[in-house]
Amino acid sequence: MGVEDLEKFLPVVLINRNYVVTSLNDTGKMMFGDVVGKKCYKVLYNLDKPCPEYNINCPIATGEENVDTVTLDFEVYLRTYGKLPVGGIYWESMINITNLSVIRSGVFDALTGLYSRSFLTGIIEKFFYMWKRYGEVFSILFIDMDNLKSVNDEYGHLTGDEALKKVGQCVKLYLRKADIGVRYGGDEFLIILPKTRKEEAIKVAKRIHECITTVPFVVKLSASIGIIESSDEDKSVEDIIERADKVLYYAKSKGKGKIAVAKSAEEFYTVE
Repeated sequence: MGVEDLEKFLPVVLINRNYVVTSLNDTGKMMFGDVVGKKCYKVLYNLDKPCPEYNINCPIATGEENVDTVTLDFEVYLRTYGKLPVGGIYWESMINITNLSVIRSGVFDALTGLYSRSFLTGIIEKFFYMWKRYGEVFSILFIDMDNLKSVNDEYGHLTGDEALKKVGQCVKLYLRKADIGVRYGGDEFLIILPKTRKEEAIKVAKRIHECITTVPFVVKLSASIGIIESSDEDKSVEDIIERADKVLYYAKSKGKGKIAVAKSAEEFYTVE
């Protein structure tokens, strides 16, 4: 399998069920060199045995798709990994984030602790690739706070920041294991839900929405949510984001605190 379409993503290694590296994208080749045929745990982490023997999650052992961190010899790695829908092929991507003072801001949002918008770019490219190549469906929640400006105006920006933290906490509380929560910018949040149809995405959105509207705060918080499922109509990642933004705009047009879903490219509806 070629990985040329992943050149803009983080270093990606493809592995067979025997822990042998079978292919890398260009970023992986630059980082690791010619390592095809070598054991992945040796290449990625300089270990002598497979990761499960060190109590480190491994897609070969679990078949799961996930994002996590692992610490080895005081080195911290941020990882994404999973199984391709073809026989016995797995993928793993990692980046050393030990020097958080240099790169933490490129991975995490300092205010909410969610992933940052810059980190989203590579992640969503990967999910789009998996959808186009293998039909691995995913959904997106696009969340926008309804009343942040009024909170800032009445109580000050420090209180506004606390409101954003509250929303971020609600997002993190109801993320499932493989979901990816991102502070998209300002008062907007975006969640990627791998292998998830819109019907299940609606359930996640409702839980987050209820959390936001009931969280203790100086004023009642509210948010609008737009939901989309990956579609053949999407020709690029930009198309996905634009479509999610349209559904969110539709939700806001129906009044504060609404959840809207894309039925098609131009047909949306709200859910209670």
